[in-house]
Amino acid sequence: MLGSTHFRDAWTASKQATVAQVMQAAAGVARELSRSGIELDRLTRELEHSTSFSELYARVERLAEISRVIAYNAHNLKLVCDLQIPPYSVYVDQYVNQFFLMSAFKRSWWVEGPAFCGLAIEQGTRVLELGCGTGYYTDVFYSPFASEIVAIDIDPRAVETARRMHQAKNIQYEVMDFRQRLPAGPFDVVVWTPTIFAYTPEEIDGMMPRLREVMGKNGRLCGFTCVEVEQAGPKILWHDMRSLAERLKRYFANVLAFKRVHATIRPPRHELFFFASDGMLPFDAEWPNSVRL
Repeated sequence: MLGSTHFRDAWTASKQATVAQVMQAAAGVARELSRSGIELDRLTRELEHSTSFSELYARVERLAEISRVIAYNAHNLKLVCDLQIPPYSVYVDQYVNQFFLMSAFKRSWWVEGPAFCGLAIEQGTRVLELGCGTGYYTDVFYSPFASEIVAIDIDPRAVETARRMHQAKNIQYEVMDFRQRLPAGPFDVVVWTPTIFAYTPEEIDGMMPRLREVMGKNGRLCGFTCVEVEQAGPKILWHDMRSLAERLKRYFANVLAFKRVHATIRPPRHELFFFASDGMLPFDAEWPNSVRL
């Protein structure tokens, strides 16, 4: 793994716990990692001594199982380090979701959001991503379709991580506060990750006209977030699916918002997805990528 770790190292140096305290808190995880590591080493050495394909495959299958156990427990430990020891990480490591949380708690909204956003990205389009975090979505979900992605985030540690772990030829990561400025357009698609709820109505009203200026004709805004509060109010961007759609309708001619309720967390998480454009949207009647009979 290449690239700078300056901001990561500064953040870890500020952690308010000793190594002994961390390992004591995660003693069971550490023991499981040790046991799995021993078996992983043994199976790896035995692979080349297999005398039949059946014996080889049994070892490969077990090797895959142990690898998943190690990934599960290693990312469980990383979750402890990231989010249970202050100062807490202000962004999510999606590998923790992939290898631990989705298996442990059957949470899937974190992959549904970028998957739906990907429907708005036609092959060869230029994409702006607001709040890219570690670049997991940028790399895995968006880069296979885009000709170019400019992915920005306000957190230099997040961008540093993205450049180290999720670089690709068609991705450019930048540290940028999009309330202050935006990259040069035009962009065919703008992806807004769950950070959308972190801003005030006044900030959104100030930023949206500038966002429209860097979007091409019939450019699409897409994103996902969740219902943070259930009551309306002057300081609340939205409190349900309809109020989200009405907020976006102020800036775009066509808006589609939809919801899925996840009961795998208490209280249930109301995940919201949206598309907005002056032109055609995914799932419109004239959208060429679907057929309704």
